[in-house]
Amino acid sequence: MCSRVLLWMVAALSLSGQAIARDGVYIQMGLGLVVSPAFDMDGDDNDWSTKCDRIINPDGLEVTDECNNPPGPGEWSQALGGGTGMQSGIAFGYRRGAVRVEGEYFYRVTIYNERADITILDAVTLGKQDQEIELAVGGIDNMASHNFFANVYYNFSLKSPFTPYVGAGAGLGNTSFYYFTHWKRNDDPDKIATFEDPMLKAKVAGSTTIGEARLADRLIGYQILAGANYLFSDRVALDFRFRMADFRKFKSERREWNQLRSHESSVGRGGQILYQVRTDDTRFWGAGLSLRYQF
Repeated sequence: MCSRVLLWMVAALSLSGQAIARDGVYIQMGLGLVVSPAFDMDGDDNDWSTKCDRIINPDGLEVTDECNNPPGPGEWSQALGGGTGMQSGIAFGYRRGAVRVEGEYFYRVTIYNERADITILDAVTLGKQDQEIELAVGGIDNMASHNFFANVYYNFSLKSPFTPYVGAGAGLGNTSFYYFTHWKRNDDPDKIATFEDPMLKAKVAGSTTIGEARLADRLIGYQILAGANYLFSDRVALDFRFRMADFRKFKSERREWNQLRSHESSVGRGGQILYQVRTDDTRFWGAGLSLRYQF
């Protein structure tokens, strides 16, 4: 749909005449590239200590006071690299003199294809990291967002077909991405420090905890815009625009683990074990080319 309208607008360039901008309603459609910076991803869950896992340790062997009350959250973090992608959008607006106001929708997708080692933050899990946990990685892929913004622009008149401008906007972004994390204990029972009992050591050795899901959140954000348009006629303009967009913290819904220590996302104490991830940094920069038609 977007490409068809752009082609239709390109055909309208053959009708170009005197380049005089006019006031009134306009429609604008375009495509572009986006770049997102590196960022940190934090996660937590409500898991119990492995000793308190009644599926693994139904007889409560070697259990201490830590199993008497619900634990504090398990916490982890990881540093992820940046990504690149595409954006496309449509806007309807109104121009009067040097000022334009518009409502804009744009879709962007950023491919990260990124995985990184996890830094364990909670004391219970941290004590097992050097010997017992041989793998702890995670990452994201394919971040997508549907964005709805209200923008206002100021156009600088150069008395020529070129019109530079600056602008700002505020709106919402429905953002989602595919998240994965994989934890694995050492296959050698002798490396398992959680238990003293050989049977329990063997039961835990090689067990995995896996989380894979598409996570989403609705984010409030703002954007700063700058660019220039070239008037082919009093109705048709070619627009080149830069944007910097930033949103508030992403905080996912809580999800069950796909598997927890190689069993379902439970420890046999009632309720499910759920995890959540978040990041403070959801910025991106974009550059795009679009066509505007003034009615």
